[in-house]
This record gives sequence, structure tokens and C-alpha cells, in this order.
Amino acid sequence: MKTIKNLLLLIVALFAITLFSCRKTHGNSTTNSISSLPKYEKRWNISDSLSHRPAVAPSANKGTFLHAANKQAHRPEQDSLPNYSAIEFLINSYVIFFQDGSVQVGQYTATSDTTLVLDSVGTIYITSISSATFSFVLVPNDGAAAITITATAANPIGNFTSASDAAFISNTWKFDSIVDPEFPGEDLTEGDVSYAVFSEYGTYLIRDTYDDSTEDYETNTWQWSNSSHNQLCYGEWDGQNITSCDGLGSVKVVSFAAPYTKLVLQETDTTDAIIYYLSKQ
Repeated sequence: MKTIKNLLLLIVALFAITLFSCRKTHGNSTTNSISSLPKYEKRWNISDSLSHRPAVAPSANKGTFLHAANKQAHRPEQDSLPNYSAIEFLINSYVIFFQDGSVQVGQYTATSDTTLVLDSVGTIYITSISSATFSFVLVPNDGAAAITITATAANPIGNFTSASDAAFISNTWKFDSIVDPEFPGEDLTEGDVSYAVFSEYGTYLIRDTYDDSTEDYETNTWQWSNSSHNQLCYGEWDGQNITSCDGLGSVKVVSFAAPYTKLVLQETDTTDAIIYYLSKQ
């Protein structure tokens, strides 16, 4: 009887240990890894397609706190239709790069493993995809002829192998508050929310959403400014692409430690530092 009782106690103890282990593992699984992202979530260079880009007038700036003078609509209004040069899929967002240097930004939804719906653009039907190549058919929203595109994967701007790397570039970050000595007391506008995404290809995308269901975008480029990957720099918000941390703009990433749920960006190229507080979504 004692042997049976001890055996039952052992089984109960093993079950409790297993349950605790499972809960602990689940609780620590909130950080995405780069390798777990969808295959299409990359930047793809395009060289063999003709683009189709109807003009869309830019929306009015809403005047929120974040670089309000440089807002972008989904796309600039133009008569000319330059060819695509690349397309990048970030977390729920896309950026189309054109050969004239302009970009088109918006949100997309994956309705299946082979179908991506891009707002203000059209629907992408994936015909084949690998780590190096991406072939798809783009059916524009306005009924224009479908476009067949073959693209090749771009090279990331560095090696992103650490847990902090993965957390930084594989998550969406929400702006919670700002401290700007030039505008004391300024805070986020109620009902308006801003998000940031950083990609391993050097894309820095900000999406501003408003309580009237409209949105604006800003794009920039970024790179690490030290080997520890706890500081970065990015270009000014004037369309410039940064190629080195050369004074165009700079920022420090501070208070970014496991479990990597909070991000603090402190601009250091101003007389009085501007600090942005973000949280992982």
C-alpha cells in the first residue's frame, strides 16, 4: 500500500512539474523570432515588371505630435507612372518603392497562404515563393490588367540573431507618450494612435491612425550605430535615406532589456533631447 501511495505521489508531482513547465514556456513565447515570420515578409527587389499606379490625392495632415509636417498619403499624386523597384512586407504594412524614389505605403491582409490584399493597390496572388525568389500576380483594384511580377530577396542590413534583435524588428511598437522640452505638456492626442515598425532591411515605418478611421504614414531608414545593437541612428524626416550614422539624425535605444516589451527612443541630435516611450503590441 505504501508503495502504491508513493507511486501516486510521484505521478502527481511529475504532472505538476510538467504543467508548470508548459505554462512557463507559454508565458515566454510573446516575442516573435525572425525565422518564424511569413516567407513573404521581406523586401523584394523587382526588375522585370511594369507598374500600374493611379494617382491618389494625399490626405490632409492631422497635425498630431509626430513630425506632422511630413505626413505621407498612401501614395503621392502623380501623372507619371514609374516602374516598381521593390516591395517590402512588414508586419501588416507594405511599402512599394518606385524607380523615381517615391514610395507607396499602406496596410495588407493575408486572406490565405497565397493571397495578400493590399489596401489602395489590389490583390496579390502568390504563384511561387522561396527564401530567394517571389513570383506573384497583382490584380489592381481599379480593374486594370493584372501584372505578373518576379522578384528576388534583398539583403538585410546586418545579422539579426539575438533575442533583442528579434524583438526589435519583428514587432509593432505603439507610441505611448512623448517628452519634448520645446513643447512642454504635449502628449498624445486622445483617439489618435501612432505605431512604429523597424525592419531588418533598414526600413523605419510610422503609421498614424485617427479616430475618424483615416491614417497617414511616414517612412525613414535606420541602422545600428554600435556593435552591441542598443543604439541606432536614422535619417531626417525629409525623405533622405541614411547610409551611415553621419549626423543626419540619431537616436538611442535605452531601457530595452528582456522581456523586450518596452522601447525608449531618445533623440540626441537636438539641443534638448526628445524622448519617445513605446510598448510592444
